[in-house]
Amino acid sequence: MTDQWLVLKFGGTSVSGREQWATIESLARQRLGQGYHVVLVCSAITGVTDALQRLAERAPARADSGIDKILSRHRQLAAELGIEIEDLLHDAAEQITLALKQIAGATDEVSLYAGMAALLPLGEWLSTRIGERYLARSLAIDWVDACEALQALAEDDLHARRAWLSARCVSNPDPVLQKKWRAKVPLLITQGFVATHPQGGTALLGRGGSDTSAVLLASRLEARHVEIWTDVPGLFSADPKLIPTARLLRTLDYEEALEMAASGAKVVHSRCIRAAADAGIPVRIGDLGNIDLAGTTIQHHDDMPAHDTEGIRGVCCQPEMAVLLLQNLDTREQVGFLAWVFAQISQAGISIDLVATSETTTTVALNMTTNHLDESILSDLAASLERRCAVTVYPHCSTINLVGRGARVALARIDPGSSFFADHPLLMLSQSANDLCISLLVQAEDADELLKIMHDALIEAI
Repeated sequence: MTDQWLVLKFGGTSVSGREQWATIESLARQRLGQGYHVVLVCSAITGVTDALQRLAERAPARADSGIDKILSRHRQLAAELGIEIEDLLHDAAEQITLALKQIAGATDEVSLYAGMAALLPLGEWLSTRIGERYLARSLAIDWVDACEALQALAEDDLHARRAWLSARCVSNPDPVLQKKWRAKVPLLITQGFVATHPQGGTALLGRGGSDTSAVLLASRLEARHVEIWTDVPGLFSADPKLIPTARLLRTLDYEEALEMAASGAKVVHSRCIRAAADAGIPVRIGDLGNIDLAGTTIQHHDDMPAHDTEGIRGVCCQPEMAVLLLQNLDTREQVGFLAWVFAQISQAGISIDLVATSETTTTVALNMTTNHLDESILSDLAASLERRCAVTVYPHCSTINLVGRGARVALARIDPGSSFFADHPLLMLSQSANDLCISLLVQAEDADELLKIMHDALIEAI
């Protein structure tokens, strides 16, 4: 047994059935046989977090049927695995009920979001407890609480929603944690998505946060690498569901992968890639249904094969974007106008995805999903901005992102697609300062066609 750690993360589809858990058992046994201390990080069963979210939106009197459906889903999985979990389901029902009471009785934002943060990760608690019982039949395994290892940063307390539901965490190596967990058996299982809030209780790392949890834990443990096992073999040059000819990308550097994840590639979350880059930990993505298939490895640029280091690597669609067109009411120079606009957006706890500006007009693009926005919040923001500018809101937009080193060169090769914009409005064209991404912002209904045009011109033509 070496002192090195490996972290293996499994998504919702990868923990949803007997076949998947049998493969997890096989992978755990292989990695233990290679001499590693292994940590399994698991998401909730597919759909469970959404079901918990819906419970929070219901009247308390209607919650019982929803709770029963969630418990029944796990009871069915346990039956497939041949294990008994009625005690776990009893505990889960109590925790769900308590969290729903806190949400229903919330008198301010802090108590509301704290209740949501207590409710939403109970799917991860159940999946990992079930996994522990199944794997314990043939392997020595301990369940550990991820909140013990990950602490949310106090600076996020400025915005209650972000602090409780999309927190950031300390990620530096933790020798004390390493020693404590190394004293346990070599195989550990823990939940993704969660950390300890500075005020106590549970904070969440945002939707898709289990990927981030895995990398943060790997950083704390100084792991050799992270393996993310999902239902696809890795990152492609485009979403293969939309572009059947999309190519599997065997390697990406951190910067390319970060741009792709931030640009709409859903296989791995952008915060996960950023954390991996900060820690210098390689991330390997694989298909749990075909574990022998080479997937995608994300690593330092200097470790990349030479033929994978230049050119557009991916064409991504980022849906659920909103665009604010801000027309300055005073066309004369206004010192501080942009600073004021950004301050209004910041005070609303919203981050800006893209921005373009001219003498009289500023265009701002916001990601509705990552900012937890709905049209009501967007309307309130527009009303705030209308004090100093005319605001036009486009709530249903998408961004087509061209990702790869030397992105500027791509502009010369997209001429075949330029005629598309004669009939379809281009709301914004933005080029990243690091020359890794060109973004084309269009109405949502135009996105699929533009995605295919760009992929044909920049990938298929190679």
